[in-house]
Amino acid sequence: MTKPNKSILEEICNLLDTYKGRDKILRTLCYSTKLIGGLAKDDLLAKRFQVFSSQMSATRATLRLLDDLPMLKYTLEYGFGKEEPDRIMSSLGVITNIIDQVYYPIEKISWLAEHRLISADGEKWDVVSSIFWVTSIYLTLMKSLRYMSYLQKNKMHATMDAEFKVNLIKIIGRQKLEALTCIRLSLDLIHAISTLPPGFLWSSKLKSWHVGFIGTLSSVLGIYQIFVKKSLQ
Repeated sequence: MTKPNKSILEEICNLLDTYKGRDKILRTLCYSTKLIGGLAKDDLLAKRFQVFSSQMSATRATLRLLDDLPMLKYTLEYGFGKEEPDRIMSSLGVITNIIDQVYYPIEKISWLAEHRLISADGEKWDVVSSIFWVTSIYLTLMKSLRYMSYLQKNKMHATMDAEFKVNLIKIIGRQKLEALTCIRLSLDLIHAISTLPPGFLWSSKLKSWHVGFIGTLSSVLGIYQIFVKKSLQ
């Protein structure tokens, strides 16, 4: 095996070795096949891709049942966000963590109701789950935009010393990464709002291939960002 091919294989395996990386791959498979299924003119082919997509989505949902404790650990370590650049970002981080922490039990109830393991209105809990999802993405997007503003101020006030170029390159790199994060979160927000009941903005109006296209773009950006972050370390 040639060195480039070996390197690509190693990077893919490293990605699959982590929960976050594996979820990104599953997410990409889920939405890319949903996109193909939505655009396919052959009914049988479309159905096959849609079934595959739904199975990938179900796999991700099942794996998320175990996310409570890792989320709790992250929330406790984050605390009141003292390491954030300003109070607005720390406040957004704390509120988002609380919402995410509550989201997982809600999603569990929705999952249990969907599979008829408990007597509960699955659709009702699914709507509540979507509301928490939309809120979490929106707050995370606001925090990311705030961080971009913070980086821009740092770049403008950077001193012309010997380390100026090095610091400037790092700031620009972080800005580009954060810009990608904002684009990805915006795509996720569009998708999340579409899962809400009819009557709110574009909720329930997107076609299957629309969701597949948005989800695929977001997933590919997410994978790309993982590799970009490695290069910045």
